[in-house]
Amino acid sequence: MSVSKQEIKTLARLSRLEFSDDEIEKFAPEFEEIIEFANRINEQVEGDTDSIREVVSRTVRWEDLREDEVKESLPNEKITSNVQAENGYFPVRRVVK
Repeated sequence: MSVSKQEIKTLARLSRLEFSDDEIEKFAPEFEEIIEFANRINEQVEGDTDSIREVVSRTVRWEDLREDEVKESLPNEKITSNVQAENGYFPVRRVVK
């Protein structure tokens, strides 16, 4: 599947990202590779989620991935120390009407 420059520009705009024309040229083949990989998984898995690891392992080396670790999170006071927090939460602009 070919990804056009306009599709990349649209995705960037929706994601509120800006890219130069050179970066967009570089992204096109990368997007195509990602889409092709997802299509291969869809074709081979066909609803069988147990086989996803087998399909992905042909491309990804599992030993290169790190193990998940449970860690203590930062205290809320430290997280919000650089922003004007309200009751421990980050105030954000409303995006849904």
